[in-house]
Amino acid sequence: LKSESLIGHPLSIKNLLDTLPGDKESVERLNMLELLPPQLKRTFYTPELRHAQVLFRVQDIGIAKYGPVFGRLSEKFESLSKKYSGFDVRFDSDSTPVWRYENLYQIVVHLTESLGMASGIIFGVLTLVYKSLRIGLISLIPNMFPLTVAGAYLYLSGQSLEMVSVCAFTVCLGIAVDDTIHFLTRYVEERKRTPDEHEAIRKSFTGVGTALIMTTVVLVAGFLTVLTSDGREHRIFAAMGAITIASALVGDLVFLPALLAQFGGGKIRSEVA
Repeated sequence: LKSESLIGHPLSIKNLLDTLPGDKESVERLNMLELLPPQLKRTFYTPELRHAQVLFRVQDIGIAKYGPVFGRLSEKFESLSKKYSGFDVRFDSDSTPVWRYENLYQIVVHLTESLGMASGIIFGVLTLVYKSLRIGLISLIPNMFPLTVAGAYLYLSGQSLEMVSVCAFTVCLGIAVDDTIHFLTRYVEERKRTPDEHEAIRKSFTGVGTALIMTTVVLVAGFLTVLTSDGREHRIFAAMGAITIASALVGDLVFLPALLAQFGGGKIRSEVA
């Protein structure tokens, strides 16, 4: 424990013994241990259960910082348990920081991984629906842009990735993809009517742009009202939702038309699945 800089000074039964008079190796110290108040003694040692505890403190800097620390300590505890047969060295599962690491932190990691998987699935589905690998690749940028903006906001504001923020990512990614599908569907329909891709983009913009703007304004306004909530998680979700959805509109009305104008040339299939 002392080798980890983020771990506070550990306290154990040994620290109590060191405060008692006598030689460090003296058996008298163990006898004097019985004179200590039971509540104090049992905080570190429960003789009938053959159970001893080592307490340590952690800083309030986010459980993500302690993930590697707890991982290294778990490996060391496992090696000690194997080295000394009959001893089970492990974290106390009732400890709040350890519980957050073993449960919430791992859930956040898995949710983050699922976002990457969802992005790949979205790319594959759009490629199949529009029967165009080019359109599938083009759709990646406006769909990833809002997540990038929201992630930059978390970094610049000094916040760590939490379950509530990952949930906001997941929900808003679906909304961003929905806007992209509206624009791309209108673009494909317009390309069937005119060979001029710039004219098709202009008509798509005027055709669905107003609807996208209005729905985004309504959604962002709804999220902003939650910023007045007393709950910290509510405020985080509202801020992440408003930022992600607003930036999704920018991606769909600025980047997507530009990408289609630059790279969207080519023949459009006569049918869309």
